Amino acid sequence: MSRQSTAKKRTDKSNPIYHNRLIQFTRKKSTAKADPIYRNRLGRTTAKKSTAKVDPIYRLGSTTAKKRAAKADPIYRNRLVNMLVNRILKHGKKSLAYRILYRAMKRIQRKTEKNPLVVLRQAIRGVTPRVAVKARRKGGSTYQVPIKLRSAKGKVLAIRWLLGASRKRPGRNMDSKLSYELIDAAKKQGNAIRKKEETHRMAEANRAFAHYR
Repeated sequence: MSRQSTAKKRTDKSNPIYHNRLIQFTRKKSTAKADPIYRNRLGRTTAKKSTAKVDPIYRLGSTTAKKRAAKADPIYRNRLVNMLVNRILKHGKKSLAYRILYRAMKRIQRKTEKNPLVVLRQAIRGVTPRVAVKARRKGGSTYQVPIKLRSAKGKVLAIRWLLGASRKRPGRNMDSKLSYELIDAAKKQGNAIRKKEETHRMAEANRAFAHYR
């Protein structure tokens, strides 16, 4: 910066017109802050921000809240029910899958006189495996290696086994077969429970190959 420009700036600051403009600007700011309308507007904006932060949907984020709402079914508002519906689903007929499951839940309520969601949770918890067996190829030979399962993967396997066992049952109506299978699984009985016990036995028998993971 040249000496002439700095000298100009100094002369501008010493100018009384410059000083008057500065004083007017600061007065305008202070009067605006003292104005009750300005204060009300400021209060409204801060209140909106605070309520938005307290709101649980704001905390989750609109996209995550929408995703959670989408994962739950329309009647029971449960994610397990929606998982079952998606597994029952064939050829894109989701309304039929919902109808089958809701009829099965009504049958369960009629027969057990309990909340069908409780029976469903007990059934899935009873069938969910802790370990599974996976084939690994080492040195030209295949080994059945036991692997620990996460809860999500275990639930998926449990639902698959429950639906497979209910389809193999004698009868024509899928809703009645599914209801009987869920009631049996909640009582620690049925083909789905046997499947879980078989996988656990296989994992125990092949424990020596656990280092091939």
